[in-house]
Amino acid sequence: MGQAGEVTVYADGAPGLVRMRVAWSAVALLALLRRWAGFVIVAIAVLGIGYFVAAISWPALPALWASSLSWPEGSAVLVLHSSIATALAWGLREALLPRHWLAAERALPLSRLQRSQADLAVVALAQSPLFVLYAVSLLSWWHADPAWLHGHWGRGAAFLAASVGLSLASATALMAARRRQARPVRDKGSAPASAAGLRGRLSPFAALILLPLWRGPARPVLAVLTLSFSGLLLCLAGAAFVWPDEPRWCLAAYAFIAMTGCTRAHALSQRMLGPLLLAAGANLPLPRLFATQALRLLALAPAAVAWPLLLGMMLIGPWHLASLAAPLFVLAALLAPALQLWAPAAQAEPRAAAWLLSLVLWIALATEILQ
Repeated sequence: MGQAGEVTVYADGAPGLVRMRVAWSAVALLALLRRWAGFVIVAIAVLGIGYFVAAISWPALPALWASSLSWPEGSAVLVLHSSIATALAWGLREALLPRHWLAAERALPLSRLQRSQADLAVVALAQSPLFVLYAVSLLSWWHADPAWLHGHWGRGAAFLAASVGLSLASATALMAARRRQARPVRDKGSAPASAAGLRGRLSPFAALILLPLWRGPARPVLAVLTLSFSGLLLCLAGAAFVWPDEPRWCLAAYAFIAMTGCTRAHALSQRMLGPLLLAAGANLPLPRLFATQALRLLALAPAAVAWPLLLGMMLIGPWHLASLAAPLFVLAALLAPALQLWAPAAQAEPRAAAWLLSLVLWIALATEILQ
């Protein structure tokens, strides 16, 4: 990609760049599929093929349901539905826009439009399996032809198309944001805390964790924690006040946000706070596992704080709860994120497989929570 002929092609137009990005991402995505195929088969075996056959109508249901609501409620459901495909593309960002590509891309005379076209192409490639599921789900609803969809088919298809367009636009914008974050930035510096500085009112946790979160280099971690907790609160509010007759979707979203938020916050805190804690640990009388345990507790904070609210909602709610699935769901709300954070170190694939299996089982409990 460093030859003069190739640079000339990219400078004149985007097709060469799009083809190269799509080809590279396709190879990376196929490699991921081969590694994950076995774990998907295990999940199917655990839940049963009948469960997935019955769930084929789920992917398009939120968009179709949104078409029967008022515009404010329908728009909110539409945004939430599009966020699923957006989260999928963001989770695959290393296959769509890897870090080593960003450094090479900066050496090429590419315009913003050319980069956006390439981003859109690889995002569409990553989201295409989900779009196929949307189409199959829409056909299943067309075949079932429920009474509540009579007169709403055109609007339902338009809402589903809008969800697809919104997810493509959002994921493309996230790729652009990832590119901006990767630009070299002059480090303003954040000196490690000294022993003298910690003799005041601040505890080691406050000085080494909370202050960097609030006004230091770890502010992105605080943003992830805030977004995660806000998402959990919205799911609980939706289950209790907006859709009390059908809380299972909100509880399934609660499980997804809790697992994703804790994992993302832990990964970010390890990258942004880990070096600071290691430098401070060399000069301060800190416990040997202070850094490891502090980062785990920090990542678990949104799920831990929201858990009493979930428990209280389940106890005082108007629902007839299943005798087994409901207690297991509440227990999983605290244990599933904690087990992922405190699990013994392993290779990336087994750890990711355990994360996915925990999430699938937790969502399955959410769908069976009512009698």
